[in-house]
Amino acid sequence: MIKKDLGNSEENEIIVSVVIPTYRDWNRLSLCLLALEKQSFPSRNFEVIIINNDPNDPVPNDLPINGWVMLAEGKPGSYAARNAGIATAKGSILAFTDSDCIPDKDWLLEGLKELERSGTSRVGGKIDLFQPMNGSQSAFIYEKYFAFQQERNVKVFKKSVTGNFFAEKFLFDKYGAFDEGLMSGGDFFWNLKVSEKGEKIGFAELAIINHPSRNSIKKITSKKKRTITGYYKETYSKLKYGKQFLVLFKRLIPPMFRIRYIKFESTSDYFQVLMIRWYVELVGVKHLVELQWADKNNKTKQNCV
Repeated sequence: MIKKDLGNSEENEIIVSVVIPTYRDWNRLSLCLLALEKQSFPSRNFEVIIINNDPNDPVPNDLPINGWVMLAEGKPGSYAARNAGIATAKGSILAFTDSDCIPDKDWLLEGLKELERSGTSRVGGKIDLFQPMNGSQSAFIYEKYFAFQQERNVKVFKKSVTGNFFAEKFLFDKYGAFDEGLMSGGDFFWNLKVSEKGEKIGFAELAIINHPSRNSIKKITSKKKRTITGYYKETYSKLKYGKQFLVLFKRLIPPMFRIRYIKFESTSDYFQVLMIRWYVELVGVKHLVELQWADKNNKTKQNCV
């Protein structure tokens, strides 16, 4: 919990460390950094740690770093990059976002207020989507209903994405870092592990991050494959055969039964989302089967050696 009055903190005391991994995304990162320069939270009390996940991609000279920390992490994956940032952070509070995000001016202030108000050691903040220039309208409509459902993630599933997430640093010392072997879903699995240990999580509705929707259906299915890969490693591969079959069956249930809780703004939105959802789930099931088949073949080869 935050036990210090910001008004009485030392002039240059770092309370919050903002951790931002980036991979060949300098233009959008610039917008993120400019938004961080405008934070209502005192600039003397927070640092920004940027982790370049491609050391071979040089940092542009005009990047508005503002004297903040720039690291390089050669191990592929945003979780490896985030772990590098956590290791060097000076703040007792870690605030996570991504290079394609634009924080609201009160993002840091409201995130810390909610940590203190709720008495929790973690909070997930609200993520507002916007359609990027030249982005697909269908992709935006789909993600409007499915992407970054932070309030539901926090209140129902006790987890948060790192696009907008605050956590006390001691949690990583106590429960370990993000799984660097995962390309997606590492934030969910870490949060679930910490929640199972009894650590509470709150929702910060006023700590807002603006995030672009993915600009195509192809990008949505690529994301699905990454999350399925993480799910396979952490959960599916450990299930017995019967339960694996049940998972596949449930994923193939027509989406009209699985999206009935959503309040759609129009009939057109409903039918677009229905078709896209079914397609995305089919891609996910296909990828699960491919991973299972590849795993089975590898085990067979190992037994034959």
